[in-house]
Amino acid sequence: MTVDSTSQADLDARAVFDPDVFTTGAPYDALARLRRDTPVHRVELDGLPAVWLLTRHADVTAASRDDHGFSSSTGNTFVEVAAGDHSAMLPSLDPPRHTRVRQLINQAFTKRNVAQLEDRIRAIARGIVDRVVELGEFDAVPEISAELSLQVIAEVLGVPVEDRLSIFDWSNAIGSLGIEDPDYAPTPEALGEAGMAMFAYCNELLEARRGSAPREDILGALLAAEIDGERLSDAQLGEFFLLLAVAGNETTRNTLSHGILALSEHPEQRARVAAEPGVLLDAVEELLRWSTPVLHFRRTVTRDVELHGHSLSKGDWIAMHYLSANRDEAVFDRPHDFDISRKPGPHVAFGGLGTHFCLGAQLARLEIRVMLEELYSRVPHLEVTGEPVRLRSAFFHGIKRLPCTTEGSS
Repeated sequence: MTVDSTSQADLDARAVFDPDVFTTGAPYDALARLRRDTPVHRVELDGLPAVWLLTRHADVTAASRDDHGFSSSTGNTFVEVAAGDHSAMLPSLDPPRHTRVRQLINQAFTKRNVAQLEDRIRAIARGIVDRVVELGEFDAVPEISAELSLQVIAEVLGVPVEDRLSIFDWSNAIGSLGIEDPDYAPTPEALGEAGMAMFAYCNELLEARRGSAPREDILGALLAAEIDGERLSDAQLGEFFLLLAVAGNETTRNTLSHGILALSEHPEQRARVAAEPGVLLDAVEELLRWSTPVLHFRRTVTRDVELHGHSLSKGDWIAMHYLSANRDEAVFDRPHDFDISRKPGPHVAFGGLGTHFCLGAQLARLEIRVMLEELYSRVPHLEVTGEPVRLRSAFFHGIKRLPCTTEGSS
């Protein structure tokens, strides 16, 4: 990456997009200086359009709500993806097409449909806790965070037990797109093979479901969803299948991993979670704010606009930095303190507000709450025993390895 000068703001912006920085922790000081001094800052990234980094909560939320001024039509990452006319890939759609596709998919993700999953999620969580109690010493990322998110995704998608390992492997490969970490980045061949295999599997699953009695689950609701005679096509269902498998994996896995680390570092709050399950509704929101599992999303400027004295040109990119917005001193009291008693504020961990608010937000909240209830009721003194190994990525705020013990001190 190149910048126009070596000012402090340029150096700070460079740190924000440098994946190596995140291997030792997020650049909170750099983000704080940018919020204070240059909340809209131009960054030059090699081979890409100009990127304007937005770091204040007010600007991030305003841009998230402005579909006319900031388009999603070429995707929301630094990898350009143009959706086809009939695509159901919501992150790459603008209204009115986005609105219609989302209305169809929303029919599956009602509060009732999500709530019906709680008993099954709780059973999955209990099985995971049984496993870590048996192990005693374990890595919380694969044994707890990843295992829960992937099992729940398979449950939501109606994947038979014998096929779940394949879904896990494909979603992990596809979800690594854009991750700069050598432990995760797939080869182009592996990425292409995983995508084709997942689409082929989805087609087989849909054919089998249509040939059997209707089921009252989320996949069944997706198959039945209809607006004015329009239903989701097999291709659209395949796209959403892939999107949910990847997005659901990353968000829940990263939030839970950061949560286990934070509660180990704050034993008094861990004790409250173990003894007072009623605190978990607020605690989950604090974990989402604190962890911010996806660091930023991109939009493309559709018309020349002035923002904080800067001229943004049509075709420029903006990066809405959610981690920075969630640590904004103008919105959150003591933003760098982890506090599960904090009354939930307007955090933007689910991609900000507006059109692209995460469709699976309620499902993610349910997964995290149930897992924490089951884990700390059984293992109230769960402790992290070593330094976390953090993901080398400036896009996903992840932890790769987190050594733990169930025999923590009381």
